[in-house]
Amino acid sequence: MKRYTLYLDEILTGGHFDHFSLMGFAIGENEYEMDIIPYVNSIKNKYFGDEKVIIHEMDINRHKSATPFKVFQDNDVLKNFWGDITGMFKHYNLPVFGVSIHEKDCQSLYTNGRDKYFIALQIIMENFVHYLEMNDGKGSIYLESTNADPDQKDQQLQYHFHYLMAQGTLFYSNKTVQKRLSTINFGYKPDNIIGLQIADLLPNTWNRKLSGKPLRTYGLLDMIENQAYDGGCNKKERFGLKIIP
Repeated sequence: MKRYTLYLDEILTGGHFDHFSLMGFAIGENEYEMDIIPYVNSIKNKYFGDEKVIIHEMDINRHKSATPFKVFQDNDVLKNFWGDITGMFKHYNLPVFGVSIHEKDCQSLYTNGRDKYFIALQIIMENFVHYLEMNDGKGSIYLESTNADPDQKDQQLQYHFHYLMAQGTLFYSNKTVQKRLSTINFGYKPDNIIGLQIADLLPNTWNRKLSGKPLRTYGLLDMIENQAYDGGCNKKERFGLKIIP
């Protein structure tokens, strides 16, 4: 049975964003080791001359002079970088998974409703299990700990994950979930985990689209929409990019 990992990152509401989004991509473990890691390291060498640079969407778009990201002050270089990233998703056919929750609207419809992490993780897990069923695979989930109190968020997500493993989801029994999923894991930015760095590039652009804000990542939105998992039945809005409510 082939093994897959779903790398995820989040973006919170605030500022000009009304949606909480949990988003990422799935990749077979062999392809990740043999193809994706070398590809991203080649991108790092191309633009920074250093594989140890941690790719971060916010740093890319701030492109401060005192950082490796100063190269992106040249707009042509920035366009080429995003071209390399979108090209990777297309070439290796990486499926994108995302859940976006309009928190105010959701709270107004469901007073005292479920925690946003529970809602998003349940849908992500269910859609990832669907993908694993379609590909006869076994999967794990990887997220990044980056917020001010990572232990609290990590414990919250771990609790939700194990609850769903024990109880099942809306459409899948616990037996099916346990057959297809194994673990949930957390990494930190200094660990230089390539999969988490790629996942970090996705949520901001998607939230900008949902909020009607100007985009700043050339071609990335088109890639997200094209690569969204469609469940094998052309239903990307259900299996790939779920928006609530």
